[in-house]
Amino acid sequence: MTDVGKSHLYISALAIALACLFNLSGVFSQGILQSPPNNLSLTSDTGRIAWGERAEITLRMGKGVNETIDGWPQWQDTIPGGLEILHTNLRDTLAPQNSDPDEWDMIVAQSWVVTGWDSGYVLIPSIKLGGDSTSPILLQIVPSRTEGEVQMMPAAEIVQIEWSVYERFIKAAPWIGLLIGLVILFFMVKYVYHWWRNRATEGKPIEEIKPDIPPHITALKDLKTLEERQSWNKGEAKTFHVQLSQIIRTYIDGRFHISSLEKTTREVSELINTLDINTSDKSKLLVALRLGDQIKFAKRQALSEEHTRSISVCIEFVQNTMERPEEDTLSKDAKQ
Repeated sequence: MTDVGKSHLYISALAIALACLFNLSGVFSQGILQSPPNNLSLTSDTGRIAWGERAEITLRMGKGVNETIDGWPQWQDTIPGGLEILHTNLRDTLAPQNSDPDEWDMIVAQSWVVTGWDSGYVLIPSIKLGGDSTSPILLQIVPSRTEGEVQMMPAAEIVQIEWSVYERFIKAAPWIGLLIGLVILFFMVKYVYHWWRNRATEGKPIEEIKPDIPPHITALKDLKTLEERQSWNKGEAKTFHVQLSQIIRTYIDGRFHISSLEKTTREVSELINTLDINTSDKSKLLVALRLGDQIKFAKRQALSEEHTRSISVCIEFVQNTMERPEEDTLSKDAKQ
């Protein structure tokens, strides 16, 4: 027998002697000093485990409805005796069984899954809870069973894994889904942006005329386009009058060199009355502008003929007041 075998034999003999001593002392104390407790018990589902094997330790207490429990064990990493805790089950309340005492209204129980890594005997001491205490538990830990001597195994060879097309697709599916989602999000954002931009520009005034284009040319072109559109017949009477007022004010500012775009209709009326133009043209234009205010702010429902007359008045006003070549010549001569 080798020295290692003799050492294991001596250790096992000593462990057995200690186990017998603990068992005898427990029996002696239970038989002579006190009777075993009835309300509190600590048990193990096995008395022997190998290195790394598991044992389940259960603490069980019977109690009445009005009784309270103080000092219940709150073990974290190890339990008394040195066993390592692998898992802690939640404390539970159970109904008494037929074999339990009649005075128990309920049973409070909790279990811990433990293991050990040192050969020998582990003594879990008595647990005291209230006026009751449990009997100690003796658990034997033995080396893992192996046949013959333990030998070092060579490193395993690298296993080459061949992925099928389906497996590659499943593995790449999250990234494909993310890419598709980003593409959809991009087109949604683009659509919302264009929708918002079109809606924001809808009903806005027509861009101001360029300096090198006479104001009456731009005004007549815009008025003809607005007249052909006939937006008042499409439920857009308010938008029609907003654009009509913008076109005629832009023309007046460019033609007579005044500023009317930021003024109210009443203020514009005062400016128009100061202009050196035909009184009839002034009156007709002011009537058209006031009709636009009534539709925009007072929500007046005008007839189609009134909308047609308003744009005709504006076209006639531009034609009657626009600059003519002979006027330009006379103004230049006057300046000289």
